[in-house]
Amino acid sequence: MTQVKRFKLIGVLLCCLLITGSSNHLGAIGFWHVLNTKANVLQSYWNSPAYFSDHLEQLPKTSLAILARSKISSAQYMYSLKLIKSSQSDTAKQFWLSAINDLTIPERKILATKLLEQSRWSDLELLASKNKLPAGDVLNHLKLQLKIPQSKISTAFIHDLGFSSLRNISKPNKQCMFNVLTMSDHRSGLYKLTEFINAYNKQPEPRENIFCFSKPVYVAGMLECKSSTSQIAKCDWQSSKVNSQLPNNFDFIVMMPKDGTANVTKGTMLINSKAKYSIFLHELMHFNGFEDEYALPKTKQAWLCAKTGFVAPNLFISHGESPPTGWHKAKSCQVGGIAYKPSENWSIMQYQQLGLSAQYRQLWLKHLDMTNGNFHRHSGAFTFANKAILN
Repeated sequence: MTQVKRFKLIGVLLCCLLITGSSNHLGAIGFWHVLNTKANVLQSYWNSPAYFSDHLEQLPKTSLAILARSKISSAQYMYSLKLIKSSQSDTAKQFWLSAINDLTIPERKILATKLLEQSRWSDLELLASKNKLPAGDVLNHLKLQLKIPQSKISTAFIHDLGFSSLRNISKPNKQCMFNVLTMSDHRSGLYKLTEFINAYNKQPEPRENIFCFSKPVYVAGMLECKSSTSQIAKCDWQSSKVNSQLPNNFDFIVMMPKDGTANVTKGTMLINSKAKYSIFLHELMHFNGFEDEYALPKTKQAWLCAKTGFVAPNLFISHGESPPTGWHKAKSCQVGGIAYKPSENWSIMQYQQLGLSAQYRQLWLKHLDMTNGNFHRHSGAFTFANKAILN
């Protein structure tokens, strides 16, 4: 290379550096004027789009909104994040959706994370349908929410969330009188079960070491549960794929579908993921033989109310016999005998929201001592033909 050519090359490089530096300087000046002198943000943006795009997050929301409404995709993206943060996710959607094809994978990951934080499941489904939801944790959370079969979700991801897969169910605790296997077929159910277990462990009832719970097990694709909000929760155990994979060393099972009213049948509790903890505790008492003190279903009254004497720790049925001293009429039986309960006032077995009273806690403990923990339990692959129903 000759001396002259070398000087020309150096000159070109210096000019490029000066132009770049000048561009950044002009962009900074324009940006300052937008922030401090109410300069026209749209005009200033087009004078230095690269500089503005790199500093959009520093703009006030009103200026950012002007750029976003002018269909500048980088501004639409940043403005939508600010709207989501201020719980205006419906408004945000029109902006990020318009810009989605221009967003980078890192930007789409950030957007997806913000949508997950707001539980915007329909928005995440929309992203996934457009093939714009990047692989990773947010996509896996959406799969859990949509009840995608457990075979199609990373086992490591499920375990990292603190849940179990069918292949990795925690072992029963030998110190506990009853070990309970918990499971659900959707994300909300897994988190709700964890919430219930933590609440129970904080105040075990009726005392410590009665019930111990497994980590919630994800069983989507293995068990079909169909119920409406007003119907009793039901799952098709007999034809389920989960039967052969469940351990037989647990005493009871809690299955949490999305819908259906709570019930206990043959050692298995069904309780939906919108239920409150007091209902969960009420159903736990059914595991140990307690009966409802509100009017029982007619089919159940037909056989239970025909009995005489103690049919549950909290229910005595009389056909002319004197009830226990201090017991009061219950609404359980509308036909057959007259039902009596220990409490004059409503209890957790009549109205779950009341919680467990000291009287019923003592009654529960006394019953456990008398029976030495012998109750109808879950037994293998749901072969309960000869077991009673506790509702």
